[in-house]
Amino acid sequence: MEKELVLERIVTQAIDELNLQRAADQQLSSGPDTPLFGAAGSLDSLGLVVLISEVENRLEEAFGLRINLADEELLARDESPFASAGALRQYLAEIV
Repeated sequence: MEKELVLERIVTQAIDELNLQRAADQQLSSGPDTPLFGAAGSLDSLGLVVLISEVENRLEEAFGLRINLADEELLARDESPFASAGALRQYLAEIV
């Protein structure tokens, strides 16, 4: 359970950091159903890169793991882990 809480905090903090660079009307929620990237998401490719970088850095700080989330196979999956905040948390739980 501890790991899931840390992962939730990592994703929330990464979204909060991303929101510092976004206009007030473009702020993202960190709720599990919040669409991030793809057809329903509001992140463009630059926003996705910033989010990925933040998550990777925070994963390394929290767990000492260097993980590359910008993998072509990962981005091409039918169910992208970047589709929503909840999907990202779930994917991180699988790999950590």
